[in-house]
Amino acid sequence: MAKRNLRQTLRTGFIYLLLSTVLLAIVFFSYILRSASLDFMDIGGWLYFVCSCLSHAALFAAVPFLLLFLPAALLGAGPKTSGGLMCAGEVLLVVGFIINGFVYGLYHFHINGLVISMLTGPGASEIFVFSPWIYLKGTLYILAVIGLCAALLWLSIRLSHRPLPHLWRNGLLSLLAVTLLAQGMHVYAAATMKRSVLEATGFLPYYFPIRMNSTLDRWGLIDGDKLSLMQFDDGGGEGNIAYPLNPLNVRPSDEPLNIVIFGVDSWNYRTMTRDCVPNIYALADSAELYTDHWSSSNGTRGGLFGLFTGVSSYYWDSFERGNIQPMLVSEMRRQGYQIQAYPSATFADPPFAKMFFAGIEGLNTDTEGKTVFDRDCQITRNFIADLDSYASSSAVQSADGFPPSRKPFFSFLFYDLPHAIQIPKDHLYHFQPSWEYADYMELGNDDDPTPFFNLYRNCVWTVDSLIGEGIRALKEHDLMKNTVIVITGDHGQEFNENHKNYWGHWANYSRPQAGVPMVYYDPRHPHAKFDHRTTHYDISATLLHQVLGVQNPASDFSMGSDLQDPTPRDWHVVGNDLFYAFILNDGTIVEKRGAGNIVIFDSVMNRLDDYPLNAKQLNDAILRLNRFYKK
Repeated sequence: MAKRNLRQTLRTGFIYLLLSTVLLAIVFFSYILRSASLDFMDIGGWLYFVCSCLSHAALFAAVPFLLLFLPAALLGAGPKTSGGLMCAGEVLLVVGFIINGFVYGLYHFHINGLVISMLTGPGASEIFVFSPWIYLKGTLYILAVIGLCAALLWLSIRLSHRPLPHLWRNGLLSLLAVTLLAQGMHVYAAATMKRSVLEATGFLPYYFPIRMNSTLDRWGLIDGDKLSLMQFDDGGGEGNIAYPLNPLNVRPSDEPLNIVIFGVDSWNYRTMTRDCVPNIYALADSAELYTDHWSSSNGTRGGLFGLFTGVSSYYWDSFERGNIQPMLVSEMRRQGYQIQAYPSATFADPPFAKMFFAGIEGLNTDTEGKTVFDRDCQITRNFIADLDSYASSSAVQSADGFPPSRKPFFSFLFYDLPHAIQIPKDHLYHFQPSWEYADYMELGNDDDPTPFFNLYRNCVWTVDSLIGEGIRALKEHDLMKNTVIVITGDHGQEFNENHKNYWGHWANYSRPQAGVPMVYYDPRHPHAKFDHRTTHYDISATLLHQVLGVQNPASDFSMGSDLQDPTPRDWHVVGNDLFYAFILNDGTIVEKRGAGNIVIFDSVMNRLDDYPLNAKQLNDAILRLNRFYKK
């Protein structure tokens, strides 16, 4: 009798699990219906999303079943008692995910530590102000969910007494089938850049389906190199991104200026000295030097994305799926610029060639050379060789009716030596004592960083000599009078400056990892030194305004402003969509980590557990971060 009762109870619980899965899947499905644009969805995308909703909902619905229902049933409780406990858990899940849906619609991310901080921090009452009607509406929602979950429990008990052949087998096989179908479709979509599938994935909370691109490439089923350069299929335009917020109003110059950006991978701000970078400093003496400049990330992908687009790499996936090109590049193309990149490391992975320079014929995506030093030298030679053709460009009629003028050019050189920290021995003489190679196993919190830092400084000094060659070539071709030059890094490189045993980058957002040197040369501007905080988001905004003639406010297409604008860059955001931080003017770092929790540090990475985080300011910062999503 006891076994039969247990079997009957388990049948009830399993049926209730299946019905709760459908209910949660409906809640998940509603997320996409609240989105600003569904243009990218097609039949395959809808099929994938339905299967994903069901399989993902089953995982969450199984939690009350395993933690509440099953223990109670095994202890002898009947279907009503065990089901009641499970019902309470399902109610909490459904209500929680309904609330999460509203959070996602407002902030474009799911409930995490930021939301909790806003609910509990000072100033929360200024953000979450609810009328009595909202409270009544919320209460009705909760009562409706309770009633619906109770009704599903009642239905489960009734159905458990009916003959349902192979209930467990059919139910589990059905869940397995939709799970495998969803995962298989995602593997295919990731390998073919199918936008409708990959875009829909982001609507599901904490859903991370598998990819197998590396495996498929190894098996010879796809070409990984071609995939990294492939754009997404035409899924309906820009999707949920509004970039720019308003159409551009452009007044191009009759005498356009060339633009050259010298990028230095992993450039520590402390090396911006006359003895370490004499050529760069010589240019700074006739340019604008920014002494408190911050990257948009502590890694290359986010740093370059912020520099070129003017927005955080929080938007990387949305830009990639919408085939959205940075305003800086698209406007240069519209004005007839000759555009070329000179990468020491490949631009295929991360796919910078696709993200920034798609559609540009003859773009360099790789550079020949056995070593980093060889490639850094080669990109300098390639750039100088191309100056011959740029300097002799004849007058041409630019696109879209712009007046005829000398055809301007844009060049982006990206040096890799300070990132690799690897250099021939005969270049180690400038700073001593110096290691011959980077030995990270020898590093500890109490170790003297000088020999390692000197090895790094020798790498920076060598890159400076190469940049000096490029600047001299511009002078020899009489191009300094009509060329804007930007010299900066993609991110920093820490040498335990904070004494927390951090070496390198990609580990925290303090100044050694997120701060970089910044020199801006415009032949029309006098030399100046600026001590106010500037960011990578300011670079494209400045070039679009001052060089390309864009009249819109920078807020239409950037999270920054003109470099010369001293307005405080408070709540500067750095990082990517999963792991990012806000840097406050007082140096405080508010980190949102991958798991969703919030950790707060001071400027030298001491943890601040009792920091009075202002909820209203945090909310305003998040809304500014999300303003390029369509409403």
